[in-house]
Amino acid sequence: MFTPPKKALVLTLFFLIATVLATVSPSAAQNGTTPNEPLGMKYCGNVEKKYGIIGDASNTPYEVVVRKFYYIKITGVIDQSTEEYVDYAITAAETEGAGLIILLNTPGGYLESATNIVVRINRAKIPVIAFVFGKWAESAGTLILVTSHVAAMQPGTIIGSMQPVLYDPQSGVYKPVNESKIINPIIKILCEHGATKGRNATALVRFVLKNDNYGATEAFKYGVIDVIANNTEDLLYKLEGKVVALPSGSSVALEYDGSPIEEIPPTPRIALVHALSDPILSGILLSLGTLILIFSIISGHLAYATIGALLLLLGLAGTGYSVNMVSLLLIALGALLVAIELHTPGFGIFGGVGIVMLVFGIVLLPTGGGFAIASSYANTILYALYAIGAAGGALTALMVYKLIQVRKRKPIVWSIVGAEGRAIDDIPPNGEGFVIVQGEYWKATSDEEIRKGDRVIVVEKRGPILVVKRVKSGGG
Repeated sequence: MFTPPKKALVLTLFFLIATVLATVSPSAAQNGTTPNEPLGMKYCGNVEKKYGIIGDASNTPYEVVVRKFYYIKITGVIDQSTEEYVDYAITAAETEGAGLIILLNTPGGYLESATNIVVRINRAKIPVIAFVFGKWAESAGTLILVTSHVAAMQPGTIIGSMQPVLYDPQSGVYKPVNESKIINPIIKILCEHGATKGRNATALVRFVLKNDNYGATEAFKYGVIDVIANNTEDLLYKLEGKVVALPSGSSVALEYDGSPIEEIPPTPRIALVHALSDPILSGILLSLGTLILIFSIISGHLAYATIGALLLLLGLAGTGYSVNMVSLLLIALGALLVAIELHTPGFGIFGGVGIVMLVFGIVLLPTGGGFAIASSYANTILYALYAIGAAGGALTALMVYKLIQVRKRKPIVWSIVGAEGRAIDDIPPNGEGFVIVQGEYWKATSDEEIRKGDRVIVVEKRGPILVVKRVKSGGG
């Protein structure tokens, strides 16, 4: 048997190890630059690019030109308020025939809300451009980015880490999810809504299975995004003349004339729900509400149970419970508590909590579409309703305040003693006659002579008869 020299054996082993490492190195495994990479083919198949940027206006047919653009900001956790905000903004942009830029700076959020946003973007009749700015767009933020019609990143930002996790609010522990029943649908969404826009299928799959992360340069190099831009103006200048194919069926040419990009601000309802959706805040509200309810019932101070009910309802709104239902419950309970305050003594607690419930209930009222009128008029009607609600709440607060003042005031015992009047009869000493006091006729007596027209003062009341004296300074 031939025995190779030790040096040759070492070199052979080194070559084999280097070959294996090169095959599975991050630069090869994460890049997914090979069109037929097994991982992308395994989960997405041979997907063809059908949507997204398909060419330049100079050599690609298009049907619509978009020159006006709006933007919205998605920061913090992606939740049901974010879902509603995106729907609201897309509808407003569609009404104006404008493009929409979604600025993403988020660590991620709820999977259901993110997938609903993906579906809404897919149905949009205008181009939706997702642009990562500030710090990052991880997890659910990456899902929204790669499934938008155009994907862009600011230098220095990162994306990735799409493996879903379960959060235990009691222990504060995050547990990665590896169940195929959850993982596979996420990958299929990426294939159907991301790979069809020309995104690198292997990179998309690895976001979920391997929690890969990319910076802007890597994401552009590996075909995950379309553009790297410094800001929104730079982004639109780089997209000038591009034609975007939409899943809704039309091809849109992008033209930017340098005009200001307007923001579509969130409605008060969206802003409030987003604040309540913070896991820490919603957990505190639920805990405090439960404790106050329990102790108020045990101690018999049922008035304070209204505060617990208010905190519980706001906590439920932040944990995914139907915001519309919470709004109706707040308005109904608020109106009931105000009515109770007006008819029975509640020391102001019923009325105060009722007013707060009415205010929160009005703010949380649904403000979605369905109007066959321009958005400007719809907003005017909406703010008019807010003004009416605020005025009604202020009036109710004033009424409750006045009632509280009246209840705290010491009772006043009415007395006619000391009141002045005028004699309408001659009254002899120890005799009787009539006087008029405070606009009323009274029978009166006196131990001195009083003539008709004299000014008198009441010194005593004996049943229905007044005892009066003549006012010395007065004349008849």
